[in-house]
Amino acid sequence: MQQIRGRWNSMVLGLPRQIRKGSILTFLLIVLTCGLTRAQERSTPLGGKPPDPRKSPTVNGDFVHNVGNLQMNVTNWGIFGSMPKSEYPMAEVPSAQYPASSGVEYLYAAGLWVGAVKNGIPSVSTGYPETEFRPPQGALYTIYSSQEGDLRGDRFPGPADDDGDGRYDEDWLNGLDDDGDGYVDEDFAASGKQMFSCWFTDDQESCSLLWPEHRPLNVHIRQESYQWGEDLYDDFVGVRYLITNQGREYLSSVYLGIYADLDAGPRTLGSYYMDDQVGYWEGVWCAPKGEAEIPVRLYVAYVYDHDGDDGRTPGYFGIAVLGHTTSLQDNLAPPFPLTSVVTFRTFRGLQPYESGGDATNDYERYDAISTYAREPNTDTPGDYRILISIGSFPLLPPHGSIEMHLAYVGGTGLEEMLDNAAAATIAYQGCYYNLDGDDSTGIDGRESPMVGRLADWDPDPCDGIDEKYDVPKLEICWSNMDCYLEQWAMDYNGCYKNLDADPSYYQTGVDGKEAPLRWVTGSAPTPPHMRVVSSEEGIVVLWDDLSETTPDAMTLAYDFEGYEIWRADNWHRPLGTSKSNGPNHELWSFLETRDLINGISPDRDFKKPVKEGGWEYTPLQHLWRRDETIKLFEQALVYFPRDTVPCPPGLTDEECDTLEAIARLNLNFEGGKRYYRYLDGTAKKGLPYFYSVVPYDHVIIDGVPAYSGRHNSPSSNFKYIESNSEAQNATSFQEKEVYVVPNPATLESMEPWRLGPCNEDPSGYKIEFRNLPRCWSTIRIFTVSGDLVITLAHDGRQGDGTESWNLISRNGQDIGSGVYLFCVNPQDQAFPRTVGKFVVIR
Repeated sequence: MQQIRGRWNSMVLGLPRQIRKGSILTFLLIVLTCGLTRAQERSTPLGGKPPDPRKSPTVNGDFVHNVGNLQMNVTNWGIFGSMPKSEYPMAEVPSAQYPASSGVEYLYAAGLWVGAVKNGIPSVSTGYPETEFRPPQGALYTIYSSQEGDLRGDRFPGPADDDGDGRYDEDWLNGLDDDGDGYVDEDFAASGKQMFSCWFTDDQESCSLLWPEHRPLNVHIRQESYQWGEDLYDDFVGVRYLITNQGREYLSSVYLGIYADLDAGPRTLGSYYMDDQVGYWEGVWCAPKGEAEIPVRLYVAYVYDHDGDDGRTPGYFGIAVLGHTTSLQDNLAPPFPLTSVVTFRTFRGLQPYESGGDATNDYERYDAISTYAREPNTDTPGDYRILISIGSFPLLPPHGSIEMHLAYVGGTGLEEMLDNAAAATIAYQGCYYNLDGDDSTGIDGRESPMVGRLADWDPDPCDGIDEKYDVPKLEICWSNMDCYLEQWAMDYNGCYKNLDADPSYYQTGVDGKEAPLRWVTGSAPTPPHMRVVSSEEGIVVLWDDLSETTPDAMTLAYDFEGYEIWRADNWHRPLGTSKSNGPNHELWSFLETRDLINGISPDRDFKKPVKEGGWEYTPLQHLWRRDETIKLFEQALVYFPRDTVPCPPGLTDEECDTLEAIARLNLNFEGGKRYYRYLDGTAKKGLPYFYSVVPYDHVIIDGVPAYSGRHNSPSSNFKYIESNSEAQNATSFQEKEVYVVPNPATLESMEPWRLGPCNEDPSGYKIEFRNLPRCWSTIRIFTVSGDLVITLAHDGRQGDGTESWNLISRNGQDIGSGVYLFCVNPQDQAFPRTVGKFVVIR
């Protein structure tokens, strides 16, 4: 395959550059397609464009980690969590909901703290409880999302130079052109099956107005968070903070921490946060590595519900510190390779700070974040806040940066939560890579570059060889600075061992691999882009071949095996859940699987065309002059392969994305896609459904696929839909086919599709008007005495013949029992006006 680096969205790139370079071809496209009509179905893209940016800061709950079993809201102002039952618009989305879509939360809010001494005065900038971090104002400064398989986000150990400029990951995911090449976010490192990226500072003008007594540290925070969807890694959200001193003054005695208001319990309970217990666990735990285990050290602050809420809140939720910047020689950070947790503190009630209450000013907060403490686990149920911190970083010069890595972790019981924290540790540790291309560095565990002058230096004090070297000034001696940890791990007998493993199994820095790559792990294939469409035959599930064309992030092997189709029924939107965050895992049911023909069961070929009983289909067959348009897309790509082809008039962005993907496939360029289709003819109209396309891989032995391997969970990739009736065409329109369901509308008849109430849908009930005209229509509902109850607008132009109503009047009141009349007024005069009636019994 010809490697054309960087398939970027026209929404992110500047179109003038593309139009200038492709002006002749653009003109030809306009001439050819001036008569094209828009698609018969206007649909969301298969991947396609990123979500519309929202104004900063993000408070609407649009960014929730929801591909795993722990669902968490993410903001770009220093907070994780949604502040349930607060006045924020995000309050209804999951805060730290575990298991996913259960309605059971474990967090109100968790905020980043950065403390330091600046010009002799201590100061602490906080994300919570004071919101002293903010992004700049403007639509660009939002949260951006990605995942493994994003062509802009390739990373080591694979080819990492996405844009072919000889550099790698120089344009990180933030909506800006960081490398000044005219492109935006075209070369960054994507991790996980869901990744969110943003940035904020503590010196925005709005922060100073809100908190005039706080002295900002002038720090820039880059925040990335990651989640995976398979069983081993789906119970945590990993977080990376990169803190940069963007001021002109040195910061000394720097500490980093997380202050969290931990609240465990179901949202349905009024004061579920009043009977919590919190604690801290530090010690050795066994983490899975291949077919065996290795010991890792854990540092976890946690919460659980004291009485379990009668079995409804059995879980533990933890904040695990995984790592941070360390120092080999310059003493600007804690010494390598140790993790330096300074404090675990608990706060309760409204007492003064000296009596166990919250720190309320910079001096108290700096004392809290910097003073060594290990407060005992609580023994009295209550509403607690905790602080866990790391440090100190003695000096952070201007433009200097430090990192902190942590994970928010869930589990049923303490031991399972610690198991999942250990899995998060393995994901954070990642792997080592030969970044410098020198096979003589990173051998025999010696991955640390120690700079001379060094006298009587032993590069590996654990190998039993007495070596003494005098290393000249500025020369590098590659050394094994973590050999004691490696030796400890090899000698530790508390974990299941790989008896065939040699010492290199426990070492970092072997085979020339000197550079650590964080948050890289072998996992199930990247889920495909997908969408679902309602049709007269049922629900149509559509997806692309992203899972097949994305190699394993760790091994770089193309080990895709097959797809599974899943459906979730009987979802009723429990409190704290939503369509965008999916159903409880217990609601998923398996529909069908197909795979490659390679001797691994079931050996059912999904690549056969749909008409031959397979899943592969040819999209956009309804387009006029489809093939000629694809040819022109191909010509544009031959001349300008790095640019997005301008979208001709008369086509939707979704159609142009698909046409370009087909053209790239025909040219054997990167970014080409195949498409698949599955029809579920058993879905009932009006009921809510979730669908998931789950890819899985195979295990390769001696270069040959041997057996099926890792699976994502259905929650890692899903779409919501309600099966709707099809709109009627004018030539075959029948007034009697326009009717209301259910009729009569009773609590019992509406129960199958009832959803829990939320701000956007305060009743949760609905009736449906079906088989409406294929045009814009106005539906007016009246009482039998002629009073107007409400007016509904329906757009049936794309084939949707259903309009729902939640039985709430235009005055915001629930309607009462009675007979109601409706009138459908089409804007297209080819359709007649339709009247009818229905009955409501409350």
